[in-house]
Amino acid sequence: MREAACAIAVPVVIRVGFELWDRGGVAWSAAGELAATWAAASVVWAAVAWLLLRHRARGSGITLTPDALAARQTRQLRLLRPSVGWSDRMRAELKASDRASVTAEKGREEIWFHWRPGRRRRTVWGSITFDEPSGTVRLDLRDGAAYTGGGELRRGAAFVALCQLARELGLVEAEGTR
Repeated sequence: MREAACAIAVPVVIRVGFELWDRGGVAWSAAGELAATWAAASVVWAAVAWLLLRHRARGSGITLTPDALAARQTRQLRLLRPSVGWSDRMRAELKASDRASVTAEKGREEIWFHWRPGRRRRTVWGSITFDEPSGTVRLDLRDGAAYTGGGELRRGAAFVALCQLARELGLVEAEGTR
């Protein structure tokens, strides 16, 4: 969110700077206007980002919690439509996804992978653990552990990946985990 607020406010700062230069000096009222514009842009961007996260969470059946911007998301999820061989189907869907890159499997119980939550090549690291008797899976996603590309992932990338995985694999939150 901070990055986007800076991206919006930098052109405003440049414009006001040129206006101050044309006036022949620093005008304190213009500096105050600049600070107010920066604050307003930051608040508007934060509200838009929150609304987008809420929309994504509702669409996937995941509860939006105060820790949605945390670097690590761990959730216990259950299948929306359980069927025979659901874990094999889920493995195949994960491997076939263009957003996933499976890196290792630990028997039939766990898969480690990278997930690309955005359009760029940056990824979050994740693991999915299957509990076949109960029909649940445990997703553990981390946005700072391993990623490709340069630069840092934006805050909330792990939550976005959680919502995308839940939607793509047909998962919803397990009862009693909210």
